[in-house]
Amino acid sequence: MPTRETKRRSPRKPFTGRGLIREVSYLHEDEAEALERRADRERCSKAEIIRRALRAYLGIED
Repeated sequence: MPTRETKRRSPRKPFTGRGLIREVSYLHEDEAEALERRADRERCSKAEIIRRALRAYLGIED
């Protein structure tokens, strides 16, 4: 049986000048809607809401 070759991944590099790395996640519709509402209410980006929530959940202090 032929084996599937795996690509060697290059080390991740910062995606932005702020040192942020791009990650892709999939959300349920209700999560996406709640995220949109919160971002609108707080007048910030959805990415900022996600970063805040993730840091709080993981116990990472600013």
